[in-house]
Amino acid sequence: MTVAMMTEIQTAEEAVKVAQEIERLEAVVKAMKESLKRYVEETGKPVETVDQVWWWVESESWKFTPEKLKELCQELAIEGVNPWELLGITAANLKKTGWSDQALSSFGEKRVTRSFRARKK
Repeated sequence: MTVAMMTEIQTAEEAVKVAQEIERLEAVVKAMKESLKRYVEETGKPVETVDQVWWWVESESWKFTPEKLKELCQELAIEGVNPWELLGITAANLKKTGWSDQALSSFGEKRVTRSFRARKK
């Protein structure tokens, strides 16, 4: 399947049209994925294309209570592993502290990444 695309956006109006088309296409892709997912669930078989296999990909995660996390860190330390090299604090959890960037900067370095995507108004 080929996709036709203008080479350069010249005006704000063209930019809005492109953004709207992206929103439309993403909605279509989302609906198509849901349909494909239902098909795979019903048949129990993966769908293979030339380049990919559409099937369930499992991911694992662990959840610990604060007490058990402390025990885990102690066990790691006993085994000679620095638990702080394995653990991190999410940005969401840092926000819960209410500490300012200035306060946090005495403990670490802030990294800012940028991603281009749409968000709700």
